[in-house]
Amino acid sequence: MTAPCGTVSGRTYKRTRVRGFADWAPRPHVLALVEQVRAVLEENRAYLPMTARQVFYRLVGAHRYDKTEQAYARLLETLNRARRARMIPMHAIRDDGGTSLGAGGWDSPAQFWRSVRRTAEGYTHALDDGQPIAVELWVEAAGMAPMVARVAAEFGITTYSSGGFDSVTVKYEAAQRISWRDVPTTVLHLGDHDPSGLSILDSAAADISAFVDDMGAPAPTFTRLAVTAEQIARYRLPSAPQKATDRRGEHMRHTVQAEAMSPTELTGEVRAALQAAVDLDALEAARRRGEYERAEILHHLTNLDTESE
Repeated sequence: MTAPCGTVSGRTYKRTRVRGFADWAPRPHVLALVEQVRAVLEENRAYLPMTARQVFYRLVGAHRYDKTEQAYARLLETLNRARRARMIPMHAIRDDGGTSLGAGGWDSPAQFWRSVRRTAEGYTHALDDGQPIAVELWVEAAGMAPMVARVAAEFGITTYSSGGFDSVTVKYEAAQRISWRDVPTTVLHLGDHDPSGLSILDSAAADISAFVDDMGAPAPTFTRLAVTAEQIARYRLPSAPQKATDRRGEHMRHTVQAEAMSPTELTGEVRAALQAAVDLDALEAARRRGEYERAEILHHLTNLDTESE
């Protein structure tokens, strides 16, 4: 049923924000900010999409943008309008929040077989096959997960967003996953250098280890991948005082968000850590096996196509 006033809820509003795509004529100083954002996105084109917070820190470092929450709020509004005005591509900025659960199905058998062929053409053998340990990459900020997951996938490593590790269900499921493995597990964690970011890892590590112990399996090992004090000094990352509301553990004079690291620095740290953590010979053997198996699968599909004619 259509609401009488034109809104779904039936409520009326004195003012609303722009909807859909909308023309925009920003003031010169705002237009200059848009151009700076576009320069940041072009410089990091290989790592897109970026989160708004990542763009913010690149502006702070390269364009002396104000490092305040008010300035960050202005950037969010500018990104919103610039994307709606098609001045910045929608896909260049990552927003989180939406989830879809499809019903599945195919339009026709032909569509199904096209999908099968595309899947076969992208077949790879599990790259973690033959590894003496299982490695997991945990990322505190979900928005950063796709960026580092592209690197982790090259090593057969699964990336998890650890921001949800306040959930006992999530921690229990992680413990089950770890306890079922035939090899020991090591966890590499990427998060903010602040009381909250550090406590997320400490709490999850203690809780998951206790669950795993109760399940009769060896406890996993946990390593802080980023952000570390050494990285803060090496990359000269911008810091901020500890928030007054964040009172976990002892006081920290300086805090640094993971998104303060540039995409190049971030992915470089992930790649170096994974190269050190995995058996590179076993990884290469899994890749070669995948190439052979993919050729075999495509050969069988070709025979099926011939038989169906």
